[in-house]
Amino acid sequence: LRQLHQWNLWGKERSGKTLLPVDVSEHCLKIFSSSELSQSRLQNDVARALCSMGVTFEEEVILNSGYSIDLLVSINGKKTATEVDGPSHFVGKSIKPNGKTRLKRRQIRALDNLEVISVPYWEWDAIEEMPEGDKLKGGSRYLEKLLGKVGNC
Repeated sequence: LRQLHQWNLWGKERSGKTLLPVDVSEHCLKIFSSSELSQSRLQNDVARALCSMGVTFEEEVILNSGYSIDLLVSINGKKTATEVDGPSHFVGKSIKPNGKTRLKRRQIRALDNLEVISVPYWEWDAIEEMPEGDKLKGGSRYLEKLLGKVGNC
C-alpha cells in the first residue's frame, strides 16, 4: 500500500489529480504516514546545533503528502524540509542519492511546495571539532552556510 500511495502521488504530481478512488487513496495515505518514526544520533546532533543557533524547527513532521521529514526548519517565515541523510539514503558507498531518496525529495518539492535540503552524514562527520573539543560550534557553522542558501540565518 505504501508503494501504491507513492504511485498515486506520482499521478497527482503529473496531472494534478489522484489516480485512485478517494477511499483507497485515503487508506493508502493512512498506511504510508503511519510508519514508526525514529531519530538517529546524527539527527539529534543536527537538532542540537540548530537549537544552539536559535533556529525554529519541528522534528519528525508528517507532511500533507504523507512523507515524514526529519526537521522542518523556519527561517524568516520560510519553511524548509531538512533531511539528515545517513548511509542508507545513498547508492552503495557513493554520494549519489538512491532512488527512494530522490523520489521523496522530488515529491515533497512538487506536492508539499517545500525546498528540501540534505545534511549528508559524510559532510557532518567531516566537521572539525573546535580546539576546545566542541563539535557543536563547527556543526552550527556548517548549518549556517547550508541554511544561508535558503534564507538569512
